[in-house]
Amino acid sequence: MDEYPKINTIWRRDEKTHQIIEGDYSCSEFKAIKLWHITEKIDGTNIRVIYHPHLSPFKVEFRGKTDNAEISLPLLERLGRLFSAEQLGKQFEQSYNVVLYGEGYGGKIQSGKKYCEDCDFILFDALIDGYWLEPAKTKVLAHELNVGYVPELDFLTSVEAEALCKSPPKSAVGNCPIEGIVARSVPLMLFRKDKTPIMWKLKVRDYTERTKVKGDEK
Repeated sequence: MDEYPKINTIWRRDEKTHQIIEGDYSCSEFKAIKLWHITEKIDGTNIRVIYHPHLSPFKVEFRGKTDNAEISLPLLERLGRLFSAEQLGKQFEQSYNVVLYGEGYGGKIQSGKKYCEDCDFILFDALIDGYWLEPAKTKVLAHELNVGYVPELDFLTSVEAEALCKSPPKSAVGNCPIEGIVARSVPLMLFRKDKTPIMWKLKVRDYTERTKVKGDEK
């Protein structure tokens, strides 16, 4: 039910080594778009907050990346405090199908208490009545719901975004380097086939692990 679309890495991967091949786009659309809205990729567990008032009046569902994915009890309790049926009913009183996409993160989810001691939720996308919100509107929605929004890094070209991953800044969420980035087209555009946002991801380890391999080969 309303599972979040898979995000491709910008570059195609070698079938044997699984290493990225710089310059070889995994989707033709990526090459055509000049400017991208870059946000920090948070390392956590994918969460869906689902509100369908026409099916389940005043009921909120919390689901993971898939409908069968388990959500830890501490995170479920945190989500229950953040999203009440009454709150979502007021926010979306004119809507009939609401899915909020975010990341559950923190010490009770990841080992080593990455980002923070406890667990929390951060919003990165929203599908309202079949329409994907522009990032700016998703950010406003996060503020209205009193939840976090994924840190915005800049509006960059793909070359500039790749350079950011090669020399990663510290996370805006915790005292650690960023895990990677997610890039959305500017303006927001959809893939023709499945009507999902055109976006890609890139992880810092795509470069650090490749550097280690190259070093071992010398």
